Amino acid sequence: MQNDQDDGAAEIDPLARMKSPSDFVGQALFIQGEDWYNNAMLGCVYYSPWDIYAAGYKDAADALVEALAERKASLDSVVYPLVFLYRQGLELQLKLILPLARRLAGKEAGADIGHKLMPLWNELRRHLQQLDPREDDKDLPAIEDFIRQLDTVDPGSFAFRYPTTKRGEVSLPELRHINVRHLSEVMDSVFMLLGGIHSWLGEMDQNDGYY
Repeated sequence: MQNDQDDGAAEIDPLARMKSPSDFVGQALFIQGEDWYNNAMLGCVYYSPWDIYAAGYKDAADALVEALAERKASLDSVVYPLVFLYRQGLELQLKLILPLARRLAGKEAGADIGHKLMPLWNELRRHLQQLDPREDDKDLPAIEDFIRQLDTVDPGSFAFRYPTTKRGEVSLPELRHINVRHLSEVMDSVFMLLGGIHSWLGEMDQNDGYY
């Protein structure tokens, strides 16, 4: 009877289910639990590290968009991690594709340690045009414009992580509104095209006579 009352109270007040840090005293933070369906597996051998990291940030962003659509999260606060997740996923996706494009174009390997998006994209586009020049391609200029817009608003990958810069200035002084539905649709198209480019380069890499 008491358990039923406790469950009922928890449904009324979600805070009743919350525990305090002292409830976990002495426990490790990262464990493999008996509830196996909640155990995430790191270092999955079926994917490259860059691939799974990039996909993870994009998947997390998609999950946030779904939660926002269902009104399960606060739009005005979640928008910051949402944009960061898309940006981080995009940066990692570019850094995933670039080494393959360099190798196929006969260029030397580089160390992609910066966070700026446009240098990564500009180099990738040069390699793509060398491998398969298409004068009438409309998607590459379109994706470049979206990457440039994002890179302009957040050139160092900090603007959506911190409200102020290292100099104490406002991180996003001119940006006032972001339509998350529109953002998610545009980013879906960007990631879809980059995924297609990565697959195409992978096929080219596996088949010397592909092109």
